Amino acid sequence: MKRSTPVVFGNARFTVYSPGCVRLEYSQGGQFSDGPSLLVGRKMAKAMPADVAIKAKKLIIKTPRFELIYQDDGQVFSPANLGIRHTNYVGQPMTWTPGKRDGGNLGTVTRSLDQWKWCGGPTHYPVEGILSTDGGHFVQDDHRVYWNPRYDWPECRGHVVAYDGYFFAYGDDYKAALKDFVTVFGRIPMVPRWTFGFWYSRWYAYSDQEVLNLVRRYRKEGVPMDVMIIDTDWRKGWGGYDWNPKFFPKPARTLKQLHNLGVRVSLNDHPGYDNYDALPADDSHIPAVARRLGPLPHQGQWACDWSNQKAVRAWKDIVLGPLFDQGMDFWWVDGWVKPPFAGTDSQLWANRVYFELAEERTKKRGMILARWGGVGSHRYPVQFSGDTPSEWSMLQHQVEFTSRSGNLGAVYWSHDIGGFFGREIDEELFIRWAQFGAMSPVFRTHSDHGIREPWAFSPRARALFRKQARIRYALAPYFYTLAREAHDTGLPIARPLYLEYNDNDGGALWRKHQYLLGKDLLVIPADAPVDARSGLLRKRAFFPRGQWVEVETGEEVNGILDGAIDIPIERIPTYVRRGAILPTQPVGDQLGVETPSEIHFEYYPDPAAASEYELYEDDGESHDHERGRFARIAVRAVVRGKQIEMTVGRPRGQYKGMPRRRTLVLRVALPAGVRAARAQVQGLRGDWRNIPAVHSAYALAGTLKTARVFVEVRLPWALNKIAVRFTLDNVWR
Repeated sequence: MKRSTPVVFGNARFTVYSPGCVRLEYSQGGQFSDGPSLLVGRKMAKAMPADVAIKAKKLIIKTPRFELIYQDDGQVFSPANLGIRHTNYVGQPMTWTPGKRDGGNLGTVTRSLDQWKWCGGPTHYPVEGILSTDGGHFVQDDHRVYWNPRYDWPECRGHVVAYDGYFFAYGDDYKAALKDFVTVFGRIPMVPRWTFGFWYSRWYAYSDQEVLNLVRRYRKEGVPMDVMIIDTDWRKGWGGYDWNPKFFPKPARTLKQLHNLGVRVSLNDHPGYDNYDALPADDSHIPAVARRLGPLPHQGQWACDWSNQKAVRAWKDIVLGPLFDQGMDFWWVDGWVKPPFAGTDSQLWANRVYFELAEERTKKRGMILARWGGVGSHRYPVQFSGDTPSEWSMLQHQVEFTSRSGNLGAVYWSHDIGGFFGREIDEELFIRWAQFGAMSPVFRTHSDHGIREPWAFSPRARALFRKQARIRYALAPYFYTLAREAHDTGLPIARPLYLEYNDNDGGALWRKHQYLLGKDLLVIPADAPVDARSGLLRKRAFFPRGQWVEVETGEEVNGILDGAIDIPIERIPTYVRRGAILPTQPVGDQLGVETPSEIHFEYYPDPAAASEYELYEDDGESHDHERGRFARIAVRAVVRGKQIEMTVGRPRGQYKGMPRRRTLVLRVALPAGVRAARAQVQGLRGDWRNIPAVHSAYALAGTLKTARVFVEVRLPWALNKIAVRFTLDNVWR
């Protein structure tokens, strides 16, 4: 019989959130918590009905994806009284019971990659992702800390709630599993548009003028920049929150100058490393802290007790918050405190405090840079992977680590490009790391006083860094649309192949050193040195079903193919799916938050099928998108014999700052030996009139010279529906 959930049965409570997700709680005396746990965040998911049958002491709950059978024996959940039937990724029946090991997990996520080389490598602090060839996975809320609405603060209830967790059943539908994950544990926030620019960071005692000159130098080199991170030397010492007057005599002025250059600013903070870092004795904030909390408020120190509501509020008001007023945009939370609530990961709690503080102070979307704090940390981007060795093995691991981390919603990893350790690194390693960084969700160089500026290397390295950075900026509309997809569905930006091509051919499931950006770009990073004789790296690569076109060389590959490719130093192989429509934009000095006044759509025709794409846009920084203030632009394209037609629809929706007139560029990749004889635009009455068209070898809004010929038209666009037809001099072949 269909009935609402949760269902309370003896000391157990079961809540169904989707056909593939059920919560399991057990509490002696039925003393369940009605508030969300710290793993879940601020809001509880909405429960849904399910088929429920009760016979004596037996309860059965059924959905299209699972059947839960529980025998109430008065004991906490165990294999003796609870089982959930579901299917694995090939449709075979499976039964999960409490304590059962996940035998087919598709990848763990670790809190960071700090000291990765010396502390166990991939086994360093692993947390299993929810995706598995078992077709199901259980996430346990071990610490059982819940938000108490009466006191507006966490409450430890492990002494009352004996068991709490969530089972996800999905078979081979991994996308549904990720959707269920963000439904329960909270959406991945929309990040500001400038997140997809270039971030500069270095542990080095820069002066204010040196920081400003760095921005100007990158711009002079033709490398755009959006974020400047100032490491710990902005202040007087390792801790404390007073600016160092030796380096920053007028910090507010410096931050304003950086903003005038179009750069956002982050400052490094050390809340502690599994301890409570105290303010130094001469910190100017101590008198205000003393007035609020009394003398030496925590453990005889001028430190914050992160489990105490009044102390955290004081720290936000007096110590951390005022830096926003001076012009800082977000904190780099470079550390963690002791677990404040019953063993809850302290990084999760610290990230929440700092992220919500950014929202409070800026009245915009939150942002931090911080290590991952376990399940639920995806709600507080960006994730910082820590202090890593500058070695090929680290780059290799980061490639697979970045894509599989989406299995727990961690889709915004920021790595130290070039590695943290190593003041001087091999030029080839630097080039390859930068290529990967520019084609990953967040692109940030960093080091421990090391050399990571491209002009410190050879002219070749300098040119290749500039090339890949500009390719990234050209793809900003594509990245930003993927950010909205991640927000809506839980799908990561950089994703393993099996999320899009889960057809059990083997290759898509097990090729870990390549990934997709969305569904349309296949990226195969070089993660080892080239052969000294050939100057090439031969790397095994898998191409999923469909046809794939290398963006720069024009090489065409028919999937399904498990083979090898040769990679020169000059490029990171990037293949576009035939049939894809890529949104791009001209490259400037920075992305900022503004919608580009000129938008390009680049079509890689598939004669066998029509193509569709939907571009997402909003104001780039506010929470207005949560109130429906955004726009989507549908683009369609089709090949009919000798004609290719592209249609751009009117934007659906609107937002603050939305441009009313834009320049529209439509670009089509042509097959070898074929040219466009004519281009036409459709008038209001349905008639077609001829317009100028240009043939060019440049793709990605003119940033990349390729071995392929494109035809393009440039049109003024008043946001009306517009259709363009290209007539070829030969049929498509």
